[in-house]
Amino acid sequence: MPIMTRMRDNMPAILIGLAILFIAMIVFEWGMDITGRQGRQYTGNIVGKVNGQEITYQEFEKDLQNSIDQYKSATKQDPDDKTMAQLRDQVWDGLVNQILVDQAARRLGVFVTDQEIVNWVTQNPESLPDVVKRNFEDSTGHLNRQILQEALASNRPEVQQFWSNIQTYLKAQRLQDKLTARLFGAVRIPEEQLRMQFAEQSQKLNAGYVMFPPAVLFPDSSIQVSESEMRDYYSSHQDDFRTQATRSLKYVLFPIRPSQDDSTQVKNEMDQAAVLAHGGTNFLDLVKEYSETPYNDKFVSHGQLDPIVETKAFDAKKGEVVGPFLGQDGYHLIKVIDQQNGKNEYVNAAHILLQVPPGPDSVSAYKLADKILKEARSGGDFAALAREYSQDPGSARNGGDLGWFGKGAMVKPFEDAAFRGRVGQVIGPVRTQFGLHIIKVLGKDSRELKVADIEMSIKASQQTKDVLKQHAEDFIYIAKQDGFATAANTIGAQINQTPPFTKGDFIPSIGSNKVLADWTFDGSLGDISDITTLPQGYGVFMISDIKDASVTPFDKVSAQIKSKIIRQKQFDKALSYAEQLKKKLPAGDSLSALARLDSRLNYSVTGDFRYSGYVAGVGRDYAFLAEATRLKPGQVSPAFEGNSGVYVMQLLSKTPFDTTAFKIQRLTLMQQLMQREKARIVNDWLQHLKETASIEDNRSKIFRQD
Repeated sequence: MPIMTRMRDNMPAILIGLAILFIAMIVFEWGMDITGRQGRQYTGNIVGKVNGQEITYQEFEKDLQNSIDQYKSATKQDPDDKTMAQLRDQVWDGLVNQILVDQAARRLGVFVTDQEIVNWVTQNPESLPDVVKRNFEDSTGHLNRQILQEALASNRPEVQQFWSNIQTYLKAQRLQDKLTARLFGAVRIPEEQLRMQFAEQSQKLNAGYVMFPPAVLFPDSSIQVSESEMRDYYSSHQDDFRTQATRSLKYVLFPIRPSQDDSTQVKNEMDQAAVLAHGGTNFLDLVKEYSETPYNDKFVSHGQLDPIVETKAFDAKKGEVVGPFLGQDGYHLIKVIDQQNGKNEYVNAAHILLQVPPGPDSVSAYKLADKILKEARSGGDFAALAREYSQDPGSARNGGDLGWFGKGAMVKPFEDAAFRGRVGQVIGPVRTQFGLHIIKVLGKDSRELKVADIEMSIKASQQTKDVLKQHAEDFIYIAKQDGFATAANTIGAQINQTPPFTKGDFIPSIGSNKVLADWTFDGSLGDISDITTLPQGYGVFMISDIKDASVTPFDKVSAQIKSKIIRQKQFDKALSYAEQLKKKLPAGDSLSALARLDSRLNYSVTGDFRYSGYVAGVGRDYAFLAEATRLKPGQVSPAFEGNSGVYVMQLLSKTPFDTTAFKIQRLTLMQQLMQREKARIVNDWLQHLKETASIEDNRSKIFRQD
């Protein structure tokens, strides 16, 4: 399928790779420039500082917008309030960790040059991580250097964004390799630990056991608990009954959205530009005056523009002014400045994909393909057939339309068929690794255009924000006079409620907002906030509930304490009884004889289990597993306390240690344990960097501003 489809499909994996690379949160970005594009520059207000190094508003906002765009691409929906809060915190944590690790790397003298990454991509692409390399594989699954070179040379915005993520990922990967060489140079896994790990994974055990159920052997009614015992327990376990201070907020949100006047104003301004353009004013001068984006004096081919802009531009003639029209990102007025025949041909094709099941069922797929092919060739509506039959959901909803693509974008059989076909021709069935394709060639074009685009996005104007803010001010006035609920009813607003939360920067449903959190814990019940600027709009808050930190009074937890003491006494008595009964077991007799000494007991056999696994009839009980590990076959354990009761166990069998298998698996085990140890070291290292760093977080102050 198209390389861009594969890139888009792999983008979540790239992002996940970035998220988990170097233990979940380290994102490096030094502006490496494989394709000759320049990195970003940051200026503006200071969101925070890490050991004196500034994080700017523009830097934070750009990374946040990237995260939002990636979320939308992956989920096909806008993030809700909770997700937005998570994204903002993830971006902040990522930037802080980026700086901390970058600073540490510099102190250690560890760095990665741009040329290292360029050489890696261009000279040794076969060694790239699979998540990157799979984007450039041909139909046989091998890396195709031609596909890679075309992707490197592409100016398409999607490809540029893809490379931006790839560049970040590869530089992080290479720096990780260098840092880990420093951090993990002294890591060694002892031989005994390897043997123990192998035993846990491979050896099987089987045990017989008798479980002594404490509550059955010693009912609650038989256990005496005194008042003094309960008070002593309460005094020595104060932390168990301590509650943290919590607050809850009610709030009304005034979302910031463009008004109809905002849209009309943009349209009117665009209409003025159109009048001037049609009246002979130099269009490029109009771009400078009106457009939010500058003119790009480069020829573009199919697939490099907003789809709506592309359709309008390639349907127009050289010198023609088109618009205004509404695109995906606002209003556009365009002019085709120049046109030329490019070296590369592009095809616009639609397809119907039928998956081919293995075995004899594949015959039915071919029969259906023949049926659809005949219907399409005899004048049937190809788009309707695609919506009905195609098993490619991404294109089926668009009538099978795959858009425009060039050479190297599709798998070879599909590409060959599409480029050989005539415009309007229906071709097929074509077999690829994805299934059977029936293809209709919708267009062919090798033209390249220079397009001047006056672009105006529709945003909430300052006037709209001021009006909205005035509504919020009116709400605050009414709320302070007549009550929060009355004010909400008066303006028809919905009251939202946060769950109780403890002191800190994070507020459920709102996200990280230090100023609001501090106000909440400094305030009194019923206090109403000033207007708080949030990413999603203006918020007005009321402290709706206050619970101070305290130790729950004894009389409210006395029943709980009594239950705990009774349970412990039951277990203690069961342990003592099990040891007494065990002494009555005749020498050499099976453990099952214990059950014959007391009808309330049962003897059970676990069946095979592993050291670290689930034990039938027992569950995942680590005390049981630890005791089984200690015993030799035939040996009987002392009585011990497990999750559900007191046990006496006899190990019935244990598979011998397989020395040959251990030698075969030793390297794999070594790698597993090394990875685990490395993760621990990195976690400890990152925690140390944070604990010893000076981190200044000004987000709440910055984002309260208009």
